[in-house]
Amino acid sequence: MREVAITAVGSDRPGIVAALTGALLDVGGNLEDCRAALLRGSFAVVLVVSVPDEVDPERVRAALGPVAVELGLGLWVGAASGRASRTGGERCVISVYGADHPGIVHAVSAGLAERGANIVDLSSRLVGEPPVYVLGIEAELPPGLSTAELEAALRPLAAAQQVELHLEAESDEVL
Repeated sequence: MREVAITAVGSDRPGIVAALTGALLDVGGNLEDCRAALLRGSFAVVLVVSVPDEVDPERVRAALGPVAVELGLGLWVGAASGRASRTGGERCVISVYGADHPGIVHAVSAGLAERGANIVDLSSRLVGEPPVYVLGIEAELPPGLSTAELEAALRPLAAAQQVELHLEAESDEVL
């Protein structure tokens, strides 16, 4: 078996996931990992699919092409880069919230990158009235960096952005 990565983006409508996964079944695909989101009327999905060795990414693209055209989706298909590997460092969940303004995500993500922390998951949205910007990040820490050290390093960034920051170690129960 080989792994193929797929992204599809377009205007939301019912049946996108069903159509994509149906076409993947036709080439012997088995969905291994998936992340999908609806953002203000636009739907995006990233899939990692295992397919038989004789099915290359071009054949997967050919199977998905008619679906993408019918549903008005942008489509990318390529070889998956391999299974995710953990660095051995712990994972943490970072919550940031405050008044919305440009630069919040950049400041926090740059602070993480400077310390070698890898973003595993990120989501953000405006909530409430007046709107509050809420950012959630799951990050994997490099060996030797603790959640306490990371939190201490990120506090000045949060203060400069005038946002609240909370960081906690991820437990095994968190999905």
